[in-house]
Amino acid sequence: MKFFCNGSELSEATNTVSKAVASNKNIPILEGIKICASGKTVTLSAFDEELFIEKKILADIHTEGEIIVNGKLFNDYVNKISSHDSIGIELDLNNKIKIYFGKNSLEMNCYDSKGFASLGEFSDKNSFKMKQGEMKELFDRCIFCSTPNSENYQLVKSLHMEVIGDKVQAYCLDGMRMALNKKPVTEVKGEIKCSILAKTVNDIIKILNDGDEEVKVILEKRALLLDAGYTKIRIGLMSVDNFDYNAIIPVGSNNELIVNKNELNEALNRVSIISRESHNNASFFTIDESSLNINCENEKGRINENIECKYDGAERKIYVKNKYIQEAISRIKEDFVKIIINEDKNKPIIVTRVDEDDYICIILIVRNLGY
Repeated sequence: MKFFCNGSELSEATNTVSKAVASNKNIPILEGIKICASGKTVTLSAFDEELFIEKKILADIHTEGEIIVNGKLFNDYVNKISSHDSIGIELDLNNKIKIYFGKNSLEMNCYDSKGFASLGEFSDKNSFKMKQGEMKELFDRCIFCSTPNSENYQLVKSLHMEVIGDKVQAYCLDGMRMALNKKPVTEVKGEIKCSILAKTVNDIIKILNDGDEEVKVILEKRALLLDAGYTKIRIGLMSVDNFDYNAIIPVGSNNELIVNKNELNEALNRVSIISRESHNNASFFTIDESSLNINCENEKGRINENIECKYDGAERKIYVKNKYIQEAISRIKEDFVKIIINEDKNKPIIVTRVDEDDYICIILIVRNLGY
C-alpha cells in the first residue's frame, strides 16, 4: 500500500473516525483505525460497541491495500502535520507503516485487517433525508436534558427520535426537565422510531457540519445509518420502553413571559455568583406585566436583578434552577425568548421560541411561591 494525500483532509478524516476508536481495551482492532486504499480514495474507519464511522478522502494511490494502525498514535501524529499539502503513507515489507513528508517520517507498527467490522448492508425501506445543519441542531436542542452517565435508566441516558408526517422530532429528559425539537424531513419511507445513547449523540454533533448538505437516515432493526456521502456513521440502538412524553407537557391556562435572551442570561450569570453557594443553585423569579425580578439570598450574600419584560398574567413568584433556564435559552437563536407559566402553581414552566413551537424545554420548578 502506498498513497499521497492532503494533510488537512487526512487530519479531518482521522479526527472524525477517532470518535469511534475504543480506549483501554487492549484489543488492537478496537483501538485501531483501518486504512484502505483503493481506486482514487482512501477509506478510514473505526468502531466500538456503539459506533462505526467511515470517512473517505481523495488520494493519489500508487499501490492499493489495507491495514490497521493504532488509532490514537496515528491521529495524534497526523494532526501535527496537517498543514502539509502532501503526505505520503507507505506499507513496507516488515509490516510497518511509514508516514512521511519531505525528509521527515514516522514508522508505526500495524496489524492485519482480518476480523475488522464492516459497515454492513442497509436497505432504505425505513428512511428519510434532512440537512446536516438541521440534524445537528435537532440533536443539540435536546441532548443537554439527558443523563449520559446514568447506570440504571436507559430512558434518561438516551435521545429518542421519531418521524411523524414530514417532521422528525427528538426528545431527551432527565427527571427534572425535558427538551423536544422538531425539524422538517424529505423522502420519508416506512417508519422511523428509535433511541440512541446520549454520549453517542454528542459525538455525532461534533461530526455533522452546519450546512445544507443532506444526510440520509436509514433504520434497520438494531442500527441506524447516517449516510452523508463521504462520511457514513452506523449507530447501535438502545432498547427503551415506550414513553408518553406528551403526558409531561402541561395543559390548561398559561401566561406568557417574553424577555430579552441576552439580558436574562447575563442576569442569571450574575445571580449565580450567590446562588451557586446554595445546595440547589436556584433563584426566585418574580414576574409582573412589565418586569422580571430575579433574586437569591443565602448566608454568603444577597443579589437582586431586574429586567424589562412583557407578561400577560397575574403577578407570580417561582423558584427555579438557573442552569436549567440558561441551557434552555442558549438553544434559541432569536433575541427574545418566551417562558410559559401555567396558572396551576404545581405545573412546570416551558421555555420556547416567541413565534414558533418547534422547540420546547419543560422545566420543573423547585418550589412555587405563587400568590
